[in-house]
Amino acid sequence: MTDDAHEQAATHQRRTREFPERLRHRHRELGTTDPRALDAIEMVAHLTRLETRLIQDFERYVHRPLGLTWAGFRILNALWVYGSLPQQEVGRVSGSSRASISSALLTLEDRGIVARTRNADDRRQLTVEITPKGLDTLRQAIAAQTLREHAWTSALGDDGLRKLVGLLRTMVNQETPPPPPSVG
Repeated sequence: MTDDAHEQAATHQRRTREFPERLRHRHRELGTTDPRALDAIEMVAHLTRLETRLIQDFERYVHRPLGLTWAGFRILNALWVYGSLPQQEVGRVSGSSRASISSALLTLEDRGIVARTRNADDRRQLTVEITPKGLDTLRQAIAAQTLREHAWTSALGDDGLRKLVGLLRTMVNQETPPPPPSVG
């Protein structure tokens, strides 16, 4: 790595580490002084940044080498867990948008990883299922991703990881909060 590349990496790390405090500072300038509100702002910033980093890492080291995308991996997981599903349910179960599902399913089907069949009662509806080739690909992806997940969570220790999982489960399983009052 060149000196310039080292300097750029150091600048990137410094900005990443100082971002939360700078974010809090800017929100204080806007008048946010409640510590809970500032903690919530920082938590959401950390979660969204972590999600992006995890997806990029998993795609780079796990999914792309297997010819998958993040959306494709989530689709395969949904089909593995539930078996065959109506196509419209695949998006809901995997947490993917309709656009990403359509594109990912087409790619997965072209590669022989999933199969879509028309519903006999309603020819407009398609049912999606994972193929044996898809199951083999998913098993490889799960094995590789498990190793990456262990690497990412090693900084937490067993107790820290258990606590984080419990906290995230609580947040994910809560009802969606009501919409805020109109802004503006």
